[in-house]
Amino acid sequence: MLANLRFYIIYLALFAGIVGIIFLHKLPNNKAKSLVVMIWFSVVTEFVGINFTKWTHFLNYIVFNIYILVSFSFYIILLRKLLSSGKYKKLASFFLVAFFLFFLINHVLFDVSINRIDTISFALGISFVVFLSCRYLFETVNSNKIMDFQNSVFFWFIIGVMLFHVPFLPFMLSVEWFLIDYNQNVTSLILFFLNLLMYCCFIIGFVWSEKKYNY
Repeated sequence: MLANLRFYIIYLALFAGIVGIIFLHKLPNNKAKSLVVMIWFSVVTEFVGINFTKWTHFLNYIVFNIYILVSFSFYIILLRKLLSSGKYKKLASFFLVAFFLFFLINHVLFDVSINRIDTISFALGISFVVFLSCRYLFETVNSNKIMDFQNSVFFWFIIGVMLFHVPFLPFMLSVEWFLIDYNQNVTSLILFFLNLLMYCCFIIGFVWSEKKYNY
């Protein structure tokens, strides 16, 4: 029963995507609307991932490796737009290029796409995103936005991304490096719970945020 929980993640993403569309009027520009697009990209990825083996008779690693590339590139670009400091904007640009080149080299030289999930690129992407997210939160706390941070859809989106990725990384690496035994039920439960936290944050952001704070 628990092993099948991961197949319900698509419904969490779908619900968040629908809520995003309902509250699209609160998202005044392409930067804000891109959050909804990213969620719907996640829905498509989950759907293709579930059915990929049935359609092609290949394992679905390539689907989720492409998702790793697209999602972390999106997060870094988003954070670059949200940051105020020119120095950290440049650092975000460097992170984006470094992540893309590392991902490309890793897949071209080691043919990771077909054989397994690219945990190294995943870990690198999380490291970059967490660093930039902490900087974004630091800037928010030390600015006049501190009184209204909870009214920004971007704040809730970044919190959601961190709530999923920060706890999942050590678990994933522990399984990858055989520090703990892989258990399908446990993995499925953790994935579902962390996705639930993330998509709840996204939904809160869409519902709670105010248009004037979403620029």
